Amino acid sequence: MDPLLTTYLAVALDLLVGDPPDPFHPVAWAGRVMEIVAGRLLRGESRLGLVLGGGVTLAAGIAVLTGVCALLHLIPAVGDALVLWVCLSARGLVEHVVQVGERLRRGDLEGARERVRLLVSRDVSRLDEGRVASAAVESCYENLLDSLVGPLWWFHVAGWWAVPVYRAVNIADAMFGYREGKLEAFGKVPARMDDAMNLAALPCCALVLTVALPWWVASASISGVRAAVREVESPCSWLPMYVGACALRVRLEKPGEYVLRGGSSLPGWEEVMDAAGAVWVVAILAPVITHLASSLVSAGLQAF
Repeated sequence: MDPLLTTYLAVALDLLVGDPPDPFHPVAWAGRVMEIVAGRLLRGESRLGLVLGGGVTLAAGIAVLTGVCALLHLIPAVGDALVLWVCLSARGLVEHVVQVGERLRRGDLEGARERVRLLVSRDVSRLDEGRVASAAVESCYENLLDSLVGPLWWFHVAGWWAVPVYRAVNIADAMFGYREGKLEAFGKVPARMDDAMNLAALPCCALVLTVALPWWVASASISGVRAAVREVESPCSWLPMYVGACALRVRLEKPGEYVLRGGSSLPGWEEVMDAAGAVWVVAILAPVITHLASSLVSAGLQAF
């Protein structure tokens, strides 16, 4: 099947069907395997041992997810679309974000905290309404790279096998990367691999977001970009989150770590819903833009 048609079929399956149930979801299987392996390898105290343990745990997750996807790849005509489908999660992202927005709209702050806890790793127990909304919006835009643009980009650039590798790295980074204590060392390999793979996809993500939400540029500033790059620890997360802040004309902040200024006020439930709506627009545009961008890159490399 044509690669562009393959990506649109995968996105259609994701938007219309959503994620497979966890007992049947290859990504959930990979996450469970990494959880089991990590439980055994996190017992040591040696920093080198912990770093190596994180690498082994990541390798186990990659092996499981790539192995399952290799079987899906063998299905005639639609195999690659099925590989992409299980590694995308646009609809799942929308559903999680909307649940936060709905609870904020009803004034159920505690319920909103419970739902946003599924999206972010920070302590949400004392966040007020604006900062809960900010966490939901930040996660929504950050995950546009991990859950949508990144898998599509790597499919076009390297083929089906790169998609489960990329997704397994994402999951390992979410589980172990950029943490404290033992996990600081244990998550080093997943975090660095996630950064490297996302950096390769980041320019395309910027292009997709700019085509989908062109008005974000009107609220952007050089000082805002500099602050985002300086304050956000992940070298890839700052860009989609800053675009989100500017597109919604709000201030996004993680207390004690960063402030992304696209406006002066923190978001409310309306902006949370707007962020969820943006996922649909990006999902429709991302397949063709990633296809064209990867074609240009390939042509440039061949000419060079």
